[in-house]
Amino acid sequence: MFFGYFGAGSPAEFITPAGAERERWYNVTWQPSAVFDGRPGPQVQQPDSFYPVYRDMIDAARSRKTVLEMTLDPDLTRADSAQVSIGVRIEPTDSLIDAMANLALVAVVFEDSLPYEYLGDTLHAWRVVRRVLSDTWGIPVSLRLGTVFETTLVVPNPGWRPRLTGVAAFVQNTESKQVLQSAARLRLGN
Repeated sequence: MFFGYFGAGSPAEFITPAGAERERWYNVTWQPSAVFDGRPGPQVQQPDSFYPVYRDMIDAARSRKTVLEMTLDPDLTRADSAQVSIGVRIEPTDSLIDAMANLALVAVVFEDSLPYEYLGDTLHAWRVVRRVLSDTWGIPVSLRLGTVFETTLVVPNPGWRPRLTGVAAFVQNTESKQVLQSAARLRLGN
């Protein structure tokens, strides 16, 4: 999933302290021209097309066995005018997870199609992050094979449009920055 980055020209409501912290952590600079995926350096710079550059990486990732499965419970993951809730289920599938420390569950609430003014025109920003739960770095988790981790995260809705609100969640190794698994629902409300 791709979340846009607007840089110094971002409308003020799109910039948050949590977002700024994660930008520094990933070493994102203004108007980046490179793609990073948690590895120490850029994977590609100024590409004409991302697919040819990433095809081998995508195929390799598809053939690799994951150490966990993650889903968002459709009955618990929803948005209304009062709150947004995210029901997460994580099931380790390999004993390699037992030795992994520094894992965090990061949940993101985003809103789609946000209008903003730019040079006299009204433009729309797609998938603008509204909140990272529970904070910038997520929630520390300790996962073990044979044990299912389930939680429901809830955040008040301060005025986001439920029908255009979505969520994404991922488990990340905060030491290596590697994302082990992710799940998303693009539109929650009716």
